[in-house]
Amino acid sequence: MKTVKTVLGEISPEALGFTDIHDHVFKSGGMEVIEDKDFGIESIEKSHQELLKFKAAGGNTMVDMQPLGVGRSINAMKEIVKDTGVNLIAITGFHRSSLYDKAHFVHRYTTDQITDIIVSEVEKGIEVNDFCGPIVQHSDAKPGLIKCGTSYYKITPLERKLMQVVANVSNKTNIPIKTHTHIGTMGVEQAKFFIEQGIKPNKICIGHLDRNADLVYHQQVLSKGVYVQYDCVARVKYHPLIDTMNLIKELSAMGYADRIMIGGDWGRSSYLQAYGGEPGFEFIPKYLPDLMRQYGIGEDIIQKIFIDNPKEFLPY
Repeated sequence: MKTVKTVLGEISPEALGFTDIHDHVFKSGGMEVIEDKDFGIESIEKSHQELLKFKAAGGNTMVDMQPLGVGRSINAMKEIVKDTGVNLIAITGFHRSSLYDKAHFVHRYTTDQITDIIVSEVEKGIEVNDFCGPIVQHSDAKPGLIKCGTSYYKITPLERKLMQVVANVSNKTNIPIKTHTHIGTMGVEQAKFFIEQGIKPNKICIGHLDRNADLVYHQQVLSKGVYVQYDCVARVKYHPLIDTMNLIKELSAMGYADRIMIGGDWGRSSYLQAYGGEPGFEFIPKYLPDLMRQYGIGEDIIQKIFIDNPKEFLPY
């Protein structure tokens, strides 16, 4: 039977409930944090408080999308989620190439070698030190997703290599794939690549797509049969909320409501209330469904986006 892998063990798909499909509960170290300290989310206690607020607001499941080598800590995630009642899902895989220093093993190892490393995480458990070595210590927490990332309007040679790794791992283990598109670009190319590698479209989710809020572009991506993930729900630096709401309304009218999911991607400490920021993990479960109703989005679509679609996408 297919199950959903959380940091505290496997659960049935029916136990997911209201799901934030893309967020960040902990991030310490890595190129993002080196370049901008605001990307650091480094307090177990504060992140624990944020998850308690998420749960109190009606949230039930959260996917932490921090991949290998850029600040992920499986031990911290296990501490953060303890006694919150939240299903916290960790991931394996990689980010876009600019976040990996030339000394990182992704530059040095072959595609087959990296594939073996990531398969070991899926089968044995997430490595507690992200294979910084020389000691390898697998945790008892298996990843729920595998990630890859691409750059703004291009796929670099390293990103192409890591996309091949992700495809290899998914084909070997059936783990679902969720991507990072930089400012919503290269989504069509990502979908085509993975489908050509034999991945079923319903096991692929193209991330951040509403940062490029072009209806025709979204139709092109969704026509491949993949999922899309939106996260511009409270960040007007990209565009106002109405753009994302209009995308959901128009695409739902075209029959794509069963392929849309939403995450906060609150990947900076300044987004989290416990760290002194806003709007916090509680925003999506507490406020977004009612805002969606005000924009004319029906209950059936809200149910699909937050409950039904994650329940179909996440199990493996």
